[in-house]
Amino acid sequence: MPVVLLNHDFVDGMAHRTDLGPVAVALQDVQRRLGGDPMHVHPELTLQATGGGPFVEWANQHRNDAGADRRMLSALLLRLLSGPFVTDLPLERDVSLLSDDPALPPEPSWRRAAMLHLAAHALSATSAVPWVLSFDPRSDLSQPRYRFTQGDAIAEVDNFRSSAEALSRLGELATRGLVGALATLEAAAQHESRLIVLDRARDAARKWNLDCPEGALFRALVDLAIYAAALDEGLSRELAAERYHKASGVPMSRESGEVSRSPTCKRQRTFVVPGRGEQYFDMHAKPGASTRIHVWTDVVEGRHVVYVGHCGEHLLLPGGKR
Repeated sequence: MPVVLLNHDFVDGMAHRTDLGPVAVALQDVQRRLGGDPMHVHPELTLQATGGGPFVEWANQHRNDAGADRRMLSALLLRLLSGPFVTDLPLERDVSLLSDDPALPPEPSWRRAAMLHLAAHALSATSAVPWVLSFDPRSDLSQPRYRFTQGDAIAEVDNFRSSAEALSRLGELATRGLVGALATLEAAAQHESRLIVLDRARDAARKWNLDCPEGALFRALVDLAIYAAALDEGLSRELAAERYHKASGVPMSRESGEVSRSPTCKRQRTFVVPGRGEQYFDMHAKPGASTRIHVWTDVVEGRHVVYVGHCGEHLLLPGGKR
């Protein structure tokens, strides 16, 4: 279970920074993927400088009139400042006895205390997976991993410098022990709120001998949220598919006109969407040599969601080819 500490650099100079949009979106994405596992901050984050006064004062002053990016980020951090804090995590060891390698930056002192507490908690709770998020590229918490020892006991704290690093690790955890297309499809649907899986997709996955790693299929599915978010921005399906491909590494395209003109081929790609009737799922992702994911999107409560109608073998092409 990930136990996540947010580094203070999210708010350092917050009043003067112009790059908060990607940071805010990335944090929200990671928090959503964590599900019930909370992020933690140190209570002294309230006093962290923003370039416009201590954070808690600045955030409350601008929570309604700041830019959208600042509102999003400050609202998230203010919620975390209601606790539980990283210092509330239970310990069975004396924090002062831990050694750190490489050495943590000495300032701010409360960040050092927070990381030592997180490491000591991980030594006590063997199921805990300790992480720190340091998405600001200027952060002096620059090492990818910090090791804390006390005698023979070792706790390693991963320090993620980008959302891509954190989300990749979350995907690894989510797919651990999964076998087969159906189990992976179900895990992805549980992991990504924009993903709605139809029973026909489950039927196809149940029959399919997966020809790519479960982790590759999982990422191809959950990253469909990137495709949906691009549609939210007004991009065409083709441009949204390009963004998805760039982020996930999985090609995605629209079926040709020849396929749509074939009654047999079109029928294979037509699925009943609850409340929307029959729809043609002509956009498809290609995570394996013959594995295909056919999708259709709709707007639900102000944002695009992705319906998966097929997850399995390559469907027929005109002339009976696959």
